[in-house]
Amino acid sequence: MVYETFEADLSGDLRARLRTLSDRVPRAGRMDPYRIAMNKLGLDEPTPAEAALRDRLVRGRYRSHGFLADALLIALVETGVGVWATNDASLRVEGTDVVGETLRVHVFSSVLPPVAAGRVTLFALVVPGVSELEVREALWTARELLGG
Repeated sequence: MVYETFEADLSGDLRARLRTLSDRVPRAGRMDPYRIAMNKLGLDEPTPAEAALRDRLVRGRYRSHGFLADALLIALVETGVGVWATNDASLRVEGTDVVGETLRVHVFSSVLPPVAAGRVTLFALVVPGVSELEVREALWTARELLGG
């Protein structure tokens, strides 16, 4: 897992960028390393990228769910790496959970506690077949969008 903490005010509007992304066709290619990792963990739900693409196809476009959620979605769509956010400053992986001071969620969870403005920690998971550089690019993309 890779994470970084920074100050973010979480106010802004990324809807125009989401509309632009909705018109792009995602790249097809290799088997998704996140799908392989999730299968090995016994998780049958869609990967973050699969879920985002399915929602886009069903709704016809990416829909805005607020500034932070939109930044995380854009990072996912542009890099293929899921990014999550929390207010906890330090994180670790314990078994199949991501754990912080106030956080304990299953890896790849689609539901996390709300995140308040201020110190925000973005995190993403490194799995076999995905380099740490690719994961850091996803974090950098989200951080740049959030003004951090």
